[in-house]
Amino acid sequence: MENFRKKVIKRIRILTAFILIFCVYIVLDVFFIRNNIDSENFINSFQFGLMFGLEMLAIINLIKLNKVVKSDKELKLLYNKENDERLKLIRSKAGMPLLLINSIIMIISGIILGYFNTIIFLTLIITAGIQMLIGLFIKFYCLRKF
Repeated sequence: MENFRKKVIKRIRILTAFILIFCVYIVLDVFFIRNNIDSENFINSFQFGLMFGLEMLAIINLIKLNKVVKSDKELKLLYNKENDERLKLIRSKAGMPLLLINSIIMIISGIILGYFNTIIFLTLIITAGIQMLIGLFIKFYCLRKF
């Protein structure tokens, strides 16, 4: 169980680093980038919203993991949840690891290509969202079926 505790502490450190990076980006965006670029540009607004949302998710996960590290009971529950064979089977049937990575790559490339063409930006973002929704529906279906 100590190895898993070290793994959770490592996750806490990574989340803390991401939170600091997101904070720096948000401060730079609000004070420097938005002053130089037209603030009505929805691509910049999307980037800001995405970073802010990711930061909030990271803060929530950080709070949960800090709670888990302090309690042995919570640590055992998280260990059992992560190593549940049924959930691993459902995730693999829904294609979650590859589907999620592919969707994230599509979102990042959409943001980058959005500076050049708005149609490509919208197409990639909408396609990635639909792709993640389909994976989510398959996962919920498998949760009910199995």
